[in-house]
Amino acid sequence: MKFTTTALLTLAAHLSLTSAGPAPTAAEECGPLGVMSSTDATTQAGISPADIRKCKEHPLSLVSPRDTAADATDATDFARDCWWGDNYGCTDGYCWEKCNPEKGHWCWTAWGDGFGDWRKCKGKGECEPVKNAACGQGNCEKCGCSC
Repeated sequence: MKFTTTALLTLAAHLSLTSAGPAPTAAEECGPLGVMSSTDATTQAGISPADIRKCKEHPLSLVSPRDTAADATDATDFARDCWWGDNYGCTDGYCWEKCNPEKGHWCWTAWGDGFGDWRKCKGKGECEPVKNAACGQGNCEKCGCSC
């Protein structure tokens, strides 16, 4: 019994050492989306650094609305079209809402009052405005209220 226990512990130790690789850095993981950082504004807003999303820009900000096959690894930011329809919705798995309807402005929504993870959805019903979700915040160029 002692031999079996010792053999299993030794095997487990070697497996964990050989299977663990270096974790990618935030910059490597986010790429052209940029890395989100904790700022005085988030601290003053009462947002915990643990609740701030890793990548600054919205994933769909790198995909042209006219070319959905764009390669996000070699893409640049694209202009957004203004929106005059529904007040909120779900597009390609992410929630958005109108934020300045007179001008057609809209934004991608994120948890944590706009600083957290982007709101994901499978349909419009999951994107109804709720407490603790807001237009994307955090010095991102394409996530705030605009078109």
